Amino acid sequence: MLASSASAATLPLAYHVVALTPATKIAVLFSKNTSFAQLAAIRQDLQKDGIELEYQALEFNEKGDLLKISFRVDCRDSFVGSATSNDLTTENSFGFCRDYTKNAAKPFQIGQL
Repeated sequence: MLASSASAATLPLAYHVVALTPATKIAVLFSKNTSFAQLAAIRQDLQKDGIELEYQALEFNEKGDLLKISFRVDCRDSFVGSATSNDLTTENSFGFCRDYTKNAAKPFQIGQL
């Protein structure tokens, strides 16, 4: 399952992986504080849940801030998409969300959330 309480507690502003009840909803949100190591951990965690995440472009400044991200996500259930941001902030509002709830109003969102 994504987002153990330990990882969420140690990385509060860098990224958020939200898993609300098993296999109900998964959201991944990136910010400029997301590190390369955290990006790798997110990708690995998603693989465990059967979601493929591919980073197509990453750009960091000399301080380690994530400036640009381009990614593609495949939930392996016909929900696939890609998004790019050249202007990440400390706000966690860019990423993707897959809602597995039956008859969800928005089963898949990607980009600015």
